[in-house]
Amino acid sequence: MKQTTNRLAGLDIIRCFAIFSVIAGHFFVLNTPFRETIFDVSGMFGQGLVYLLFNATGVPLFIMMTGYLNAHKVECNRKYYKGMGRALISYLLFSVITILFRKYYLHENLSWIQWGLKILDFSAIPYGWYIEMWIGLYLLTPFLNLLYKAIPTQKQKLILLVTLYVLTALPDLLNRYGLHLVPGFWQSVFPLTYFFIGRYIREYEPELKGKKILVAIIAILAICAINPLFNLLFVKEHTMIQIAGGSNGVFGTIVAVLTFILLYKIDIRNVWTKKVLTRISLLSLDMYLCCYIFDKIFYPYFIDRHFVDQAQFGIYFFVIVPLVFVASLLTAQVKEWINLLFTRKKSASLTCHNA
Repeated sequence: MKQTTNRLAGLDIIRCFAIFSVIAGHFFVLNTPFRETIFDVSGMFGQGLVYLLFNATGVPLFIMMTGYLNAHKVECNRKYYKGMGRALISYLLFSVITILFRKYYLHENLSWIQWGLKILDFSAIPYGWYIEMWIGLYLLTPFLNLLYKAIPTQKQKLILLVTLYVLTALPDLLNRYGLHLVPGFWQSVFPLTYFFIGRYIREYEPELKGKKILVAIIAILAICAINPLFNLLFVKEHTMIQIAGGSNGVFGTIVAVLTFILLYKIDIRNVWTKKVLTRISLLSLDMYLCCYIFDKIFYPYFIDRHFVDQAQFGIYFFVIVPLVFVASLLTAQVKEWINLLFTRKKSASLTCHNA
């Protein structure tokens, strides 16, 4: 009870939505031939609509949350650096589990030295790039906060956000098809854009009320409809052209920010609902680290038995994604129980020793 009463429900909702979006986005990006399929309005329009929604709100929401929650961390001391421990231990544990899964279930034939190197280059878990990015962001956080605090006015902080938006999002829209219309060298530092947006939201607490909530929802839906509408009206016999850009582009960034602002101040009074949200929120990193295993179990099973074409297979989104989500949640919870068991045994052992 105590764990849920002092937590902000909106932030837990964001984490839950983010991990669901990551798992859901994998349906379209990694595990089905959605991006290689000729776009057909029958059965594909709805998939095209949610494609951008999930891909724009998964990782970006997590990064904005990092900026929001770590807004006051400016000291580089031993306690701060020890804070990386839990995430790194989880990464190492699930890397070993994933390696065993890939070797004995997927029958990938690599030497143990090669598998060890994959842990170091963050490819043992094919989704491990996020941990590599997060390590750098965690190490930079105190300095990013010091930089942000040194900016004296809200206007100048907004200019910082606009500058980062131009440098990281605009190239995705304008540097295409052989054109290079804006500087694109800094496009890959998009985590800084989302970090500072989260930091700004923490300080100034923008809020959407009344009709603005409806306007924001309509704006999100309208942006997500750009790709399927464009392809429906102007493209024939072609895969879906990403006219709206990628998840970190001009439109994807807007979707992510609006989603964060819509959710972060939501309050939930039902105790059990808050407990469920809190539990999923606390386990979201471990869910991310183990969901690859369940992707590789469930997708081949359903594709082998039920796949006719991408339009028809879209209905299995409502089967596979919940299965991967629940299986990842249960696995993360089992890992947490085992960790608590060992912690209690160690604590009991130390108590007996000291006695």
